Amino acid sequence: MSPLLGRPSLEGPHLVGRAVLLLVALLLAAAPVSQLLVGPAWLVLTLTGAAPVILGGVLLRRFLSRPLLVPLAQVGVIIALLLVVQVVLRVPGERGGSGPLRGQIQVFSEGISELAAGVAPVALDGPGTVVVIALVALMALVLDLMFLDLGWHTPTGLLLLAALLVPALQQPAGGPGWTIVGPVLACGLIIATRTVHGDPHYLDGDRRPQAGPLPRPTRTLTVAAVTVALVAGLTPVLAPALPQLAPPRIALTMDLLTRWQGAGAPSLGPVMIDDDVSVRRSLLEQRDVEVLTYTSSAEDPSYLRLRSLTRFDGEAFREADDEPLAMGMPAFSDVRTDGEPVTGDDEDLIDTDITLTNLTGDRLPVPANVRSVRAADAAVNRAMQPQPSDSEIATDWVRGGMVGQMYSVTSEPSTATADQLRGVDPAVFEQPLEAGYISVDDVPQVAADLAEELAAEAESDTAYDTALAYQRFFRSSFAYSLSVTTPPGEDPMESFLSDRIGYCEQFAAAFALMMTSQGYPARVAIGFTAGQQDGEEWSVRGTNAHAWPEVWFGPDHGWVRFEPTPAAAANGVESPARAEADTPDAGADDAVETPPTGEEAAPDTPEDAPETPETTAGQQQGSGSVADGGDASSAQTANRLGSGLVVTLALAALLAGLAAGAVLVIRRRRLRAREERWARAGLRG
Repeated sequence: MSPLLGRPSLEGPHLVGRAVLLLVALLLAAAPVSQLLVGPAWLVLTLTGAAPVILGGVLLRRFLSRPLLVPLAQVGVIIALLLVVQVVLRVPGERGGSGPLRGQIQVFSEGISELAAGVAPVALDGPGTVVVIALVALMALVLDLMFLDLGWHTPTGLLLLAALLVPALQQPAGGPGWTIVGPVLACGLIIATRTVHGDPHYLDGDRRPQAGPLPRPTRTLTVAAVTVALVAGLTPVLAPALPQLAPPRIALTMDLLTRWQGAGAPSLGPVMIDDDVSVRRSLLEQRDVEVLTYTSSAEDPSYLRLRSLTRFDGEAFREADDEPLAMGMPAFSDVRTDGEPVTGDDEDLIDTDITLTNLTGDRLPVPANVRSVRAADAAVNRAMQPQPSDSEIATDWVRGGMVGQMYSVTSEPSTATADQLRGVDPAVFEQPLEAGYISVDDVPQVAADLAEELAAEAESDTAYDTALAYQRFFRSSFAYSLSVTTPPGEDPMESFLSDRIGYCEQFAAAFALMMTSQGYPARVAIGFTAGQQDGEEWSVRGTNAHAWPEVWFGPDHGWVRFEPTPAAAANGVESPARAEADTPDAGADDAVETPPTGEEAAPDTPEDAPETPETTAGQQQGSGSVADGGDASSAQTANRLGSGLVVTLALAALLAGLAAGAVLVIRRRRLRAREERWARAGLRG
């Protein structure tokens, strides 16, 4: 049944129809890749890599008499396609005079490294785009050979169905329903063509049962419809009882965070923000996903914590490697489950009812100073594991997942005043250091030197005034950007402090390290800002993901939040309010800061700060800003790729037109020659 095995080949409209069907099936099967690539790149790259190979194969089969030459010619089409893509994307094929071959090896090496180092969703640069197109083109060549030449319908369909496994390791939570329907529909289309062979010339001598029409099409169609209905109906009932994949383990490192560039990513299912997956990814998502809603009796709700990070390994803040560390004494900020206030009355407690709408992970987001937490589901209550010193609520695995779970939290507001924080006994700052909860040895020298310089300039003699000085320094002298990267070979911390531009994890980490170097223990918290209020309900979205530092002020006050991230972050950041701020400078920082507008967002942005695709608040309204879900480098790449696709398709259309014209001319000549032969034969008769 294959021209490569001595069988007749597909011809005419049958060949064109099968080729178009294969191209459509390949596009459908690529739907799960949308979870791995930013924006519509999955569709554009699949079409760019597959269309020239499959449609070009149709033309090649018309003009090449030997079937074995067609795949070889398609390889040439792939090579030409990749060269065109590199020209369009301005990816040099020769680098440093190394020659074309070594230049191409370097392009593919850089592209593979880009894909290996990226964390989904990835915004591809030139080399990464070339590698993806090459992979798609080679896959299209294999499918074209299997389906059109060898006639292997079932293996082709199953291979397309296997696309469901592509994002499994990166996105175990899955994606939208259409990413599953696409490969299933593609497989069904390919397998269904086994019984729709319309070319009798192609079927001549093929005695396999699936080669001809169905003997009882009505019964077969009914059985297929019932099977599909059973699968669709039983899946929602049986799915919660099936084993679930564990979340991926990805280290939270500043070096890794700098690789997450580009915006425009669609939602990839439940957002996972903990010590394994950074805040930055959620802030780079194009669609603003609601992760939870809550109601609170507080007029000004606190941030919602997920994790507390206390270890710095030279590049990143992490949790302690061992079991959660205890401070050796109870503190005001500790998680408690007795429901009793520490310093006030029951009337002072805050009630918060939280519903998880699109959030997964092994930590429950909770406000500060938890006094009790209880869930509507008894299984969630059993899974809760409060971590008092870390102010966290850890959870074990819960059947059915955490999405949709509801729980209530009772918390206690902090009444610490600025004067009270200034007046704490200096001896309390030794407690976390003696307990091993925080280590001064982890602080890089560059952070310690800057901390000493700023403290001397501000003449700060208390932990609170030192924290205010550092907070003021970052908020007034630094710019905010999600797309900033660390130059190759440079230390992330040194680059951040030198360039004075970064994102929330960097601000929080630098602040915490500088405070710790002065003997004031500090840690980094991961979670969300308070969100946006809509009537009585608050909505927290992916863009509210945040990291902030906390400083230890003894057991009476516990861990106290500060906010070094500039208001240009525009994700709900605000400086915590303190009562009795009796100095002008302190009052300026203690008051709740509302996000400025226009040019007020970053008035002191240094002149030597590098220009990035994302700017501060006054500039975030541009089409390429992260606030709009775009990224300049990604947009340029997309534009160049789009232009290249148009050029490629135009050339393909031109070649197809020329080929069609040539075929018509040849046919007319043959008809004319045949008529002349008939005329001569008639005359002879």
